[in-house]
Amino acid sequence: MKNLFYLKISRLSWVFLINFFENKECKFRNDGLGYLSVLEDTFLLEAIFDELTVPELLSLQRVSPAFYVMLNDDRLWMDAFFRETTNNTAQRGNIVYYISWKLSAVKYLYSNGRDMSAFPMAQLNFPLFQSMVIYTRWLRRHMQIKDFKVEDSGLVDKCDASLLTYEQFVERYERPSIPMVFTNGQLDWPANTEWTKQRLIERFGDVCFKISHGDHKNIPMRFADYVQYMATQNDEEPLYVFDQSFGEKAPAMLNEYKVPSKFFPEDLFQFQNDKRPHYRWIVIGPPRSGAPWHIDPAGTSAWNSLVSGCKRWLMYPPSSTPIGVSMDDVDEKFYGGPASLLWLLEVYPYLPPDQRPIEVIQYPGETIFVPGGWWHMVLNLEESIAVTQNFCDSQNFLKVCDDLIGHKKNGKEYHDFKKLLLADRPEFESKFKEFELTNSQFQHDFSDLVYWGPLVQEVFSRHFPNQSFTADDFQVASSESGQSPVFFVNRNYVVKFFCTKYGGEDSFLRERHLYSLIKDNQYLASITPSLLGSGYLLDGNFKPKKTEVDDSESSMLWKWPYIITNFFDGTSLQDVQDVPDELPFPYPPTEEEEEEDDEDEEDGEIPPTIDDKILIPMLAKLMMNIHNLPLNMENNNPYFNQDNSSSADLWSVWRLHIKNKLLANTKENLWNWGGLPTQLLKMVDAYLPVDLDSYIDKTLPPCYIHGDLTDENILGDIIIQPKKKKLNLKQLKIHPTPNNKKLSIHSKKQPTKAKQAATASLPEEEEQVEEEEIWQANKLIDFGDSNFGDRYYELVSLHLSIFAGDKNKLRSFLKCYEVPSTTSQPTTTTTKKTWLDVYNENPSQFIKRCMCYTLIHHCNALTTIVRHVPDCLNANTMEELARLIYDIDYIIGE
Repeated sequence: MKNLFYLKISRLSWVFLINFFENKECKFRNDGLGYLSVLEDTFLLEAIFDELTVPELLSLQRVSPAFYVMLNDDRLWMDAFFRETTNNTAQRGNIVYYISWKLSAVKYLYSNGRDMSAFPMAQLNFPLFQSMVIYTRWLRRHMQIKDFKVEDSGLVDKCDASLLTYEQFVERYERPSIPMVFTNGQLDWPANTEWTKQRLIERFGDVCFKISHGDHKNIPMRFADYVQYMATQNDEEPLYVFDQSFGEKAPAMLNEYKVPSKFFPEDLFQFQNDKRPHYRWIVIGPPRSGAPWHIDPAGTSAWNSLVSGCKRWLMYPPSSTPIGVSMDDVDEKFYGGPASLLWLLEVYPYLPPDQRPIEVIQYPGETIFVPGGWWHMVLNLEESIAVTQNFCDSQNFLKVCDDLIGHKKNGKEYHDFKKLLLADRPEFESKFKEFELTNSQFQHDFSDLVYWGPLVQEVFSRHFPNQSFTADDFQVASSESGQSPVFFVNRNYVVKFFCTKYGGEDSFLRERHLYSLIKDNQYLASITPSLLGSGYLLDGNFKPKKTEVDDSESSMLWKWPYIITNFFDGTSLQDVQDVPDELPFPYPPTEEEEEEDDEDEEDGEIPPTIDDKILIPMLAKLMMNIHNLPLNMENNNPYFNQDNSSSADLWSVWRLHIKNKLLANTKENLWNWGGLPTQLLKMVDAYLPVDLDSYIDKTLPPCYIHGDLTDENILGDIIIQPKKKKLNLKQLKIHPTPNNKKLSIHSKKQPTKAKQAATASLPEEEEQVEEEEIWQANKLIDFGDSNFGDRYYELVSLHLSIFAGDKNKLRSFLKCYEVPSTTSQPTTTTTKKTWLDVYNENPSQFIKRCMCYTLIHHCNALTTIVRHVPDCLNANTMEELARLIYDIDYIIGE
């Protein structure tokens, strides 16, 4: 299944693919195809025969029975027919379907108006010819799919339009970008009676609506003839009406449906006049028709109202590209990929459980809302008639701007949109400025050192004026990770700029403030970078020079705060820690595929062993020191500059952060990241507490927190520890190899320089040296996500990223971490209370608090943890998931 036949091979690639399938021994087929018999049937049909014209198909069918059978495939005739008639409709008239596309082509091109009954035709049969490819194509053409439905998972809400308010819709669905369905919103539509097939034929039978199929976007066919086609066709991927000009061709139809203005009151493209892009369509199609995977154009959202029939919708969030979609064939937001039915039959059954799409069945009278940027695919299960519109409003405004400015013609569509909208809606000026400020910061890739190099040198020279470097001496490299532009100077210094999308000036002020506290803590100062300088690139005196790569002012709308620290030359935990691969596709893998993977793992280089005896105590000591940093309220502490925060109530900062930053983005994050098992998405609201104080353990004081304790921010050194032992040379051939399957994720890595040096002088005989690479943690970096709040929040990234969900490591950490005393009374014992003691006092409360912070966390930790703990995918309740992750006494399987 790895070479799925739905993946179309490039027509320019004349690669001879040997046929290993059912036709290998078919002498009848091989004799009939001659030298072409070495090619797979899929390649023949899709890469060679698909290029033939109608006359060539007619001629080549006479070559042999094998050619006759293969060239009788009706899809070949459809494509050849449409290619030939594209420019001939003025002379020949509209297309009329007649029994099959082969006969339709012959009648259209060669009958000269004569009745086809004058040309008797008998279908030839050759039972000795066998082809699974042709058989499955025939099978799909005749498949009945009325009951090709799925059980309603309840994941996509269906809400009565009369009971839902606009504010509720925006808050629950549009702002967090979550699909949903309205019911009972079309009860008074005249379309309910006027858009039946019979009434549409009576009123618009002679109208040529735009009819599409794959690459053929405008097939000339009268509507009455199209209805006749729907009734008689047996196409795997039938033609469908998808006409953006139906309002101009049949104006009466515009008065027979209503835009759901209660929920979509804005239409910002309406001010574009003749520049307005296509936005409304009538959609009509038989069973098996539909739309393959795509994203709607220009960042717009859409609503689709079904008048009659039944549709199956499948959706993925913007972050998840559907398997089988080729991103190499992007053209106006249409993507290369299989047809809807083919994808459901050949891809869907083999999807890993964590890569299933979100699905819903749409019935007459229902309107589905599809947020901008979401992938969606539609399959008509019955003859269906629907109307749909795309729109831009205040909620998806920034997405639309981002798409328009990145489009072709150098952003002309964006500037036209801005000019015409502001003429009628000047209040959007601030929104355009907000977008342009953010967009300007990403005009140049962070790895573009031609642009960034001079800016790094500029800020560096401000703080080190006595260090003169020539162009050759000043070596700048960009970081390969992180979300902000970070650069290394001569591997001695780090220059970090802050962009608005990831914290901006607020993050800059907090990180700088925390460094000012850390320098007075001897332990923290020894394992964290030192702040050497900070400021703003645009400080009123500096004006960037225009260069060949940037001749505009747009990239300098932002003042670019920055810090300079010393550079730590170490290996991050991320580089040595195993992260299991995603579940494979096709799923489940065959025994042969699993054996191949095992062999690859055993042949690979074993990554260093993580020294937990150093890592865990270091993390505990590090966190205790950060959490015990004294609160400094002088110099306008940036953690307390938020509105409504109060130094009198130290928890006020954290409550505001939970409400305005974490909870405000929770729904959108969970639906778009895809880490939380889909069956649990609907349970999040009920699981999370309403009272903000319920998140907080007030028995422990608020404190400074790092906020981003991930494996990429922990650095260390790799140590070689050789172990020698005598071996008889004769024994070397039978010496068993240890099974290191669990350490295989880095199997492709080359041996480290340290290991190469250690093994360079090993004896070749009689003495074998076994070495072990040990990674030992010693540094912590990056305080850009620091905050003042709840230390429990640290446990999420600590456990899910650094400990990879290992609950034994979590237990050890909690045992090492000493919590501050909550009483001023002198203690009678030298034993201090640990975080493990806190856990044991109330495990369920501890687990619930950690799980709540996991759900609202700003980092996508759940996507990784389901790889480490696949049982999480099968959790049926939030409580079960919480136990799997945080219950240190719970063993899976017990």
